[in-house]
Amino acid sequence: MTTKERVLEQLKSRNFISGEALADSCEISRTAIWKAITALREEGFTIEAVTNKGYRLVAIPDKIDSEKIHSYLENNGIADVKVITFSEIDSTNSEAKRKAVEVGSFRDACGNLTQKGAEANLSLFVSESQSGGKGRLGRVFVSPKNCGVYFSLLYSPAGGIRNPALYTAAAAVSVSRAVKKLYDEKSSIKWVNDVFLAGKKICGILVEGIANFETGSIDAAVVGIGINIRKNQKLEGEIAKIAGSIEESKSLKNEEMPDLSKNLLIAETVKNLIEFYKAFENDNTNIKSEMIEEYRSLSMLTGQTVTVNPVAGGSGESYKAVVKDVDKEMRLVIETENGEIKMLNSGEVSLHSFDFV
Repeated sequence: MTTKERVLEQLKSRNFISGEALADSCEISRTAIWKAITALREEGFTIEAVTNKGYRLVAIPDKIDSEKIHSYLENNGIADVKVITFSEIDSTNSEAKRKAVEVGSFRDACGNLTQKGAEANLSLFVSESQSGGKGRLGRVFVSPKNCGVYFSLLYSPAGGIRNPALYTAAAAVSVSRAVKKLYDEKSSIKWVNDVFLAGKKICGILVEGIANFETGSIDAAVVGIGINIRKNQKLEGEIAKIAGSIEESKSLKNEEMPDLSKNLLIAETVKNLIEFYKAFENDNTNIKSEMIEEYRSLSMLTGQTVTVNPVAGGSGESYKAVVKDVDKEMRLVIETENGEIKMLNSGEVSLHSFDFV
């Protein structure tokens, strides 16, 4: 048994135990105890340290569990999701795209799912951490262990993906609903793919299309979502000004974090997501309109003066504009300084000297 394992056994068997008593029980030095405690915390164990009392094990790591995610979805009427989990992976989006390459064509000439397409459709790839998490325009999405949840859904609707921005917007609303339901926190959305709490980004979304070269349509979507639950203590510099977590939002209000499983947050978000996507697939205009209105109500940019930047690699200069609305096609409606109304399909907007994406 390793030093770390011996220390953990002692912590599990008592309420508080002093560092001295731990050292005596494990027959090691106080320095070795401190190193073991640090290592356990890095693995996700919550260990409280109180002067004159010692150490106390508060919570064990919250592990990703495919059966728990599937069970929650099944209990909510969604039984056809295939959950694949990893301890670490380069990127759940990359894994989903690798699966899509194996499939080839998701649908045949009549629009029906092929055998391989049916096997891959509604696959959910989940990882404890990502070594190469991806954001928009090739940016890195920091995805450390024990700080958040990182997952991608591979989805092929009948008729293909008609409006990719709608799928991204639905993902943002799905996250906002889950955060409100589970943590009682009202978030806001920065067009088109970021979710914010207390002025900081807690969630990034990256939707990538899978093309069918025979039909020229987008056969499927890879919907990647990363949600920051706990504060990443290692962040520094500009990214620390931008990235936040649900935990930090709670601490600002002097509220305790609910003791909730990461599996529950993943499953609740995916449940919302699939309900929206099924509604789009079935042309349910009521649910589609409801989603768009909810997105508009959560928009953090409406009424704000922003800087509009061209997409990376594009031409044109940055300019100032006032955000008027988000339209039903999920375009950002802006008014330039000379009074011209524009609808943005792509590009980036920022509120401050640093970019929020």
